[in-house]
Amino acid sequence: MNMIDTSPNMAHRAHFVRQHFGSAESSGTLLKGFVDVPFITLSLTEPCVWLTLSGCNFKCRGCFSSARDPIGEPMTVERLLDFIEQSTRVYNRDTPLEAAVITGGEPTQDRDFLIDLVRNLKMRVGLKHVSLSTNGYLLDRSYVKGLKAAGLDVVKLDIKAYTNSVHKWYTGLSNRPVLNAVRYLSECKLDFRVETVLMPGVVDIDEIERIAIFLAQVDPQIRYKVVRFTPGEAREKVARRPSDDEIQLAVDSASKHLINVAGGKACVQQFAAPEQREAKKWIRVYPDMETETIVAKPFFKKESFTKETICSF
Repeated sequence: MNMIDTSPNMAHRAHFVRQHFGSAESSGTLLKGFVDVPFITLSLTEPCVWLTLSGCNFKCRGCFSSARDPIGEPMTVERLLDFIEQSTRVYNRDTPLEAAVITGGEPTQDRDFLIDLVRNLKMRVGLKHVSLSTNGYLLDRSYVKGLKAAGLDVVKLDIKAYTNSVHKWYTGLSNRPVLNAVRYLSECKLDFRVETVLMPGVVDIDEIERIAIFLAQVDPQIRYKVVRFTPGEAREKVARRPSDDEIQLAVDSASKHLINVAGGKACVQQFAAPEQREAKKWIRVYPDMETETIVAKPFFKKESFTKETICSF
């Protein structure tokens, strides 16, 4: 999902959230059963909510998320559910939610919290669809089974790189647990899709093909998307923005091994007719119930082609 933040002071707001509510960064370690939540994001055009859990075990050089650092209000699962329900009443006029995307940061860091959250989103809130966006590093076999049993519908797994030395340089950690997570998700038959950010000179077209070959060895029907690196949003300008032709070549390269490959911007509905491409709006709600509005304007430029559209929800 690419969301355009219309606020000019997002960095200041993130600092305020950290200072106002406290965090693992400022108070040492969180009590068991608490996770830092900087904000949630409600769609104003679809019955969906994005739940951002802050903190991450990766230190990706090109990371764009303010939630990589532990910021926000420490919340239990019950407190987070109350926050979701209150925000829905106030800003969505009690329109029932149908879907949630759990993201970060890295939302898998507290296993018990995440499994309990998924279970209660289904049972208490009554959601039809819950998805998880993760780097996969902590997803061992028992964790995957626990998430599936709790009712998780789909996982969007990021594979940063196939070459371990590249992955270590970029994230600070090995990619071996991430590759194993692909196997566990496949074995447990938990629906999942994989994304990789194309970064010329770092994670290039050859690296995309290596990932595709690995995925095909697990299951050639795994859904795979090549996402465009955006330097302007990154913490470090580790690469330039890839061209449309480069995205095209990466998709072609992966498509030699996989059946379902997409390419372009994150969560772009590339086959939608122009008249269907309406502006999407979200409202970001902070724990103190202050808000920011986010707007993604209609995108009419022809995107890199794809065999199917892959979104994170």
